[in-house]
Amino acid sequence: MSEPFKTAGLMKELMAKYYARGEECRREGIPVVWVTAVFPVEIVYAMDLFPYYPENFGALAAARKVADKLSEAAEQRGYFQDLCGYARCGLGDAYTSEHLVGKILPPDVLLCCNTQCGSLPKWFEAAGRFYNAPYFLLDSPLIEDVVSDHSKNYVIHQLQEMIEFLEVKTKRRFNFDRLQEVLKLSNEACQLWNDCLEMAALKPAPFGFFDACFHMAPIVTWRGTQMAVDYYRQLKQELDERVEKKIYAIPNEQYKIYFDHIPVWPRLRWFSNMFAENNALVVASQYTHSWAMKFDLARPLQTLAEQYAESFVNRGFDYRVKLKLDFIKHYNCDGFVLFSNRSCKPNSFGLYDKSKQITELTGLPGVVFEADMSDTRFLQEGQIQELLQAFFGRLGH
Repeated sequence: MSEPFKTAGLMKELMAKYYARGEECRREGIPVVWVTAVFPVEIVYAMDLFPYYPENFGALAAARKVADKLSEAAEQRGYFQDLCGYARCGLGDAYTSEHLVGKILPPDVLLCCNTQCGSLPKWFEAAGRFYNAPYFLLDSPLIEDVVSDHSKNYVIHQLQEMIEFLEVKTKRRFNFDRLQEVLKLSNEACQLWNDCLEMAALKPAPFGFFDACFHMAPIVTWRGTQMAVDYYRQLKQELDERVEKKIYAIPNEQYKIYFDHIPVWPRLRWFSNMFAENNALVVASQYTHSWAMKFDLARPLQTLAEQYAESFVNRGFDYRVKLKLDFIKHYNCDGFVLFSNRSCKPNSFGLYDKSKQITELTGLPGVVFEADMSDTRFLQEGQIQELLQAFFGRLGH
């Protein structure tokens, strides 16, 4: 990561407000709604409910290097070690009296979309039983190739059903005018976020993937609010100033690298430093681009169905390879790194085949390494360092 951003303090303040607001809602009787990271949260904000992201809790536990301890608490209750690390953090915190990163916020309602994976629905189902809270699953069919009208209508009808579910469970009325207001704010924030990500295409660049991992929290949690818009407007302004002042993420940037997908949170700085020492800037990832969305305000439910049900994780093998190739071409990458994440099997599916295919099509060097995004018990630093150093050596040729 580059030298500290002025907006870093604002981001921490904004996230502190987010968690404080969650506690206030619990006290004030405003329903707390658990949602997944890729979910039409605009509907939740449009009903003036509070959306809470337990996956963020897992990422925070991982960044503070306590995910392994929370995971062990879940495993002692019978949950399997191969379960998603975020899920094990959330389940472990529910069962333990030692809340290492603060207590996870209990839900009044749980909403889950299975676009991302199959683990999230089961985690939310278990949490619904534990907290005795109603649970709604937004089911998205796998899209191998072309998106059919049948698939779109299937998701749209579920969105309508989910709105009715929320009205009954929260005793609040849904309003389409309010949804359009929220979507407008989401559009602004997502566009600004995309503008920031695009700065990585410059060479040398003022911003890279590891910076984006630090600054992405508001686009996930506050998307659909004015606060997210204001934050990314300031971040974009600071990046423009950095270009003028020649402040770059890596001063001697020589190589641009594509990274797939979620970072190894407890070793974010370690990875960042390793790439920087080899003058290689990680410029893009499908992960951070997952929230660079664009909504059609004239078709609110249709556009929500398209943006959230057609996420790359829910697509076939060939589509995912093409998306990686598009990123590599757009950012003029010199190589690629693919993270086989034991916690996120849908993203790790076929990575060795994808690596071979990408190299055959582009001639670029690539490497696959194995670890866990949160649990350091499955992190072999020496082995990863050896793989990456060999990769950096191939970049020069």
